[in-house]
Amino acid sequence: MERVVVGFSGGVDSFYTAHLLKEEGYEVIPVFFRLTPKSSAERARRAAELLGLKLSVIDLTNTFQREVVDYFIRYYKRGLTPNPCAVCNREIKLKYLFLLMKELKADFIATGHYARVDFSKKWEKRLIFRGKDRKKEQSYFLSLVEQSVFERLLLPLGELTKEEVVEKAKALGFHFESESQDICFIDGDYVSFLERFIRSSEGFFVLKDGTVIGRHKGYHRYTVGQRRGLGISYGRPLYVVEIDAEKNRVVLGEKEDVLKDTLYLWKVNWHVEYEEVKELKNLQVQVRYRSRPVPVCAVEYLKNGFYYVKLAAKVDAPAPGQVCAFYSGDLLLGGGEITKQGEG
Repeated sequence: MERVVVGFSGGVDSFYTAHLLKEEGYEVIPVFFRLTPKSSAERARRAAELLGLKLSVIDLTNTFQREVVDYFIRYYKRGLTPNPCAVCNREIKLKYLFLLMKELKADFIATGHYARVDFSKKWEKRLIFRGKDRKKEQSYFLSLVEQSVFERLLLPLGELTKEEVVEKAKALGFHFESESQDICFIDGDYVSFLERFIRSSEGFFVLKDGTVIGRHKGYHRYTVGQRRGLGISYGRPLYVVEIDAEKNRVVLGEKEDVLKDTLYLWKVNWHVEYEEVKELKNLQVQVRYRSRPVPVCAVEYLKNGFYYVKLAAKVDAPAPGQVCAFYSGDLLLGGGEITKQGEG
């Protein structure tokens, strides 16, 4: 019997993932990662017991603090927009499931992501594809994960919708579902969390030419593309164009100033070779989780790990620090971090 290590939070997605794998004949090993001091495994234990499984609990609080929480704070201090979920998948969840699989001499790992993993005949390796549920699909968050992990990854929910999973889980007696928070380590709003670590005093709102038009309450309160909540009146709508943490300035402009058809990326993680990707005629990028993919005209490696991407249409407010994922149709080809030209 093949053995599979399942990332098991106790939510409906991991519950039904474990159920499906058990039904398929796998020996299922559910594992709960304790990520913060407040993390409780009680819900996960009850969910595992409902399936007749024994839960293992592994404490990763120190690692999670270093790799995800500290990264989150560090990026906001620099005026960047982090993507903690994508980084957590790479540095914590899939990484430690994979390591545990090897330690236990198991055969596979599995998660409750709404995405598909399959063998690609063209690329001769296992790759990630978009999930069936377009409202929920999460392939974007797997773009930073090394392709070698996909060779042992199972994603049982890829062909299902969220509604189907909830309905089927309830039929099995699962009735203690609650959706996870957007940022799992933050109780309340992210600004209050950041203000425990960032001592950002009031500074200036400026236009692109440097004209001062008001005062902001701390640059960490704003993100590129933001229009609402600026607390400034200017006769026409203004948007956050850039956050200059070094000078404690928030640069504002009009809508056209945040629309971009060129991107600069670094730390790009390719699931297939870049030389093959750049020749694809149906290459697209997605610059945030909920955004629509946009066709790519050209992608060019510059130097020192930086890439230039020319788009066929403008995208709305691609923020430095965020993840840009590459696709060919439903196939995920990799992803990297959006940056300013020449910066990293």
